[in-house]
Amino acid sequence: MILKQLRSETAQQHAAIEKQLPLLDSTLTPVAYCQLVTRFWGYYAPLEAQLEHIYPIGFDGKERLKTPLLERDLQNLGQSQAAFLHCTTLPPLTDLPQVLGCLYVIEGATLGGQVISRQLQATLGLTCDSGAAFFSGYGALTGIRWRAFCNFLTETAAPLDQDTTIIASANATFETLSKWLGKTP
Repeated sequence: MILKQLRSETAQQHAAIEKQLPLLDSTLTPVAYCQLVTRFWGYYAPLEAQLEHIYPIGFDGKERLKTPLLERDLQNLGQSQAAFLHCTTLPPLTDLPQVLGCLYVIEGATLGGQVISRQLQATLGLTCDSGAAFFSGYGALTGIRWRAFCNFLTETAAPLDQDTTIIASANATFETLSKWLGKTP
C-alpha cells in the first residue's frame, strides 16, 4: 500500500522536477549537462554523507551510493568537484520514516536514470564510462535492485505505521532537490 501512496502523492513533485531538467531534450549541450552533473553532485554528496550514518538495518545503502558515480562522471567530463558548492538545505532525516521517504526518491531516480542514460548516449555520445555513470545507475541490475528496495520499503514501513511521514519526506526530498537544481551556480 505504501508504494501506491508514494507514487500517487509524490506524482506532482516528480513531474515538476522532470519538467525542470533538460536531460531528455535533444538540444542538451555538453556544457549544460556538465553543469547539471555538478549540481547533482552538490546535492548527493552531503545527502549521502548524512544518510551513511543512518541507513536502516537490512538496507544495503553503502552499495547504492551515487556520489562515487557522480565523481567518476565529473572526472570523465574534465571537472574537479573540489570547488563545487554543497547543498545546505536537505530534507530532514531524523528518523526511520523520513529516511525511507528520502530513499524512495533516490532509488526511484536511479530507475528513471535508465531512460536518461539512453538519451545521453544518443544525444551526447556519453556512456557509463565516459560521463553518464550516475544515470546508468546499477546498469543491468537496476530493475532487480529497485524491486529489492520496494520489498524492503514495504516490509520496513508496515510495522512503523507512519505512511504520512514517509510521504512527507519523499516530497521534501523532491522539493529540496528541485530547488537546488534550479539555482544558478
